[in-house]
This record gives sequence, structure tokens and C-alpha cells, in this order.
Amino acid sequence: MNLDIKPPNSFWIVAFSALFWSIIEIYFSSFEIEFLQQNLTTEEFEKMLSLPFWYIIVYMIALFSEIIGIFMLFIRQKIAIKFFGVSLITLLFIEFYWLFIIDIKKTSALFSIIIPIAVIAIATFLYFYSKNAVKKGWIK
Repeated sequence: MNLDIKPPNSFWIVAFSALFWSIIEIYFSSFEIEFLQQNLTTEEFEKMLSLPFWYIIVYMIALFSEIIGIFMLFIRQKIAIKFFGVSLITLLFIEFYWLFIIDIKKTSALFSIIIPIAVIAIATFLYFYSKNAVKKGWIK
């Protein structure tokens, strides 16, 4: 017998909050360029603009896999775990590259500490939350 377990209200709050977070991520991505252009030296900004093409591709994979994972949460599909896993792995790679190869640490505490920690923490939370939702039968 296949019982459909209704997820609690907190599940929907998490799903809507995650969607809101993704919208904020997209906004911050466009805001970062302007902020960095104003606050970096010309040499530092040119270094940042010289990011390899693969970096942008990996970033887009991270962003879209997170958004698809969120929509999979909304329709209560177990594949959300895989999308959140891809997002987490790619975001870890991107943030470490951003911090240690681009060396953004001397520019802004917001961009070098707060945002990377928040991005990684939320991606980790979404991955483990979706795994827990499967265990509890909220998504199948």
C-alpha cells in the first residue's frame, strides 16, 4: 500500500524560502560585478573579469541545479536530492576558487566571508533537508 504522507507546513516554508534565496542569489550575482568594479583596483577587476569560461559554466550549473531542485521540492519528487547534491558540489568548488584563486579576501568581508558561508550553508541545508524529506515520506 502506497500512502501519501502530507508534508508539514514547515516543508512549504522551506521550499518558498529556498526559492526566495535563489532569487537573491541571482540578484547578488549581478550586484557583485558593479560592487567589485567600484571597489577593486583596475588590475584586480581585470583579474576578476578574466575568469575562465568553465567557471561561468560551473556557476550556471550550480544555480540551475539549485532552482530545479527547489521546483522538485514543490512537486515532491525525490530527484531533488540529486539536484541539490550537484548544486552543493559545484558551489563548494566555485566558492573555494573565488576565495583562494581569485583572492577576493582583501576586497570586502561581505563577498569574502559572509556570502560564501551563507551560500554553502544553505546549499548544504537544502541537500540534507531533501534527504530527510524522503526518509519521512514527504517526497517520493
